[in-house]
Amino acid sequence: MSVQLGLLDDDRPKVFGSDEPAVVIRPSRRARRLILKVVPPFQIELVVPRGTRPADVEAFLSSSRDWIQRARAELEARYPNERRKLPTCIELEAIDARWDVDVVTDDRARAGLTVGAERLELRVPNHDPAAGFEALRQWLLGQGRAHLRPWLAAEAESIGVMPSRVQIRTQRTRWGSCSQHGNISLNAALLLLPKVLVRYLLVHELCHLRHLDHSSRYWRFVAEHDPDYREHDAALAAAWTEIPIWALPS
Repeated sequence: MSVQLGLLDDDRPKVFGSDEPAVVIRPSRRARRLILKVVPPFQIELVVPRGTRPADVEAFLSSSRDWIQRARAELEARYPNERRKLPTCIELEAIDARWDVDVVTDDRARAGLTVGAERLELRVPNHDPAAGFEALRQWLLGQGRAHLRPWLAAEAESIGVMPSRVQIRTQRTRWGSCSQHGNISLNAALLLLPKVLVRYLLVHELCHLRHLDHSSRYWRFVAEHDPDYREHDAALAAAWTEIPIWALPS
């Protein structure tokens, strides 16, 4: 596929070639040079200064062919096709809530989400499926702020501690953390897990407000509030494999 003359005169993304994962050409007013990068889980992105000649883009892609092939192989190995599909339903097990997901492809509009009581309408541009993942991730962050903060506050009152600050984020390697200043961070993806595991994680972090370590004193304190903490800790560690790609930051 050739880059057509005049194609880079606006900021809309364009797809180059027919291979998967796609190379998406993204013109940018702020870019000063051509930059290739991987945008998991769907695509490889070429950021191009706005107004770049199509012939220069083609030459750059041609000279980067080996890099692109390696990047495609890595994406395909890490994110097989079945994991890269947008969901047809989402269940937030921790709060007993479920939504069916209707995916609407529309190149005339930005990616977005319309939220109903039991249904989500997800609008996704044809050539930017990663934008659909991001829209769902932002929705999950909102759900996390709405449900995890009050849940943590209730557990904190029961334990007799109080965090200085609470942050809700999406993370790839941590379910939660507690800083030396008493700030607790929680992963919004916790809502996808069983209630008992979420409660354990909240207890785990709140107990760090009393003992900021993993000493025997700390674990005794945890056991006072969750006698089955060993079982729950192991299940929580294994739960990463069940988290869908859309719920994780790219």
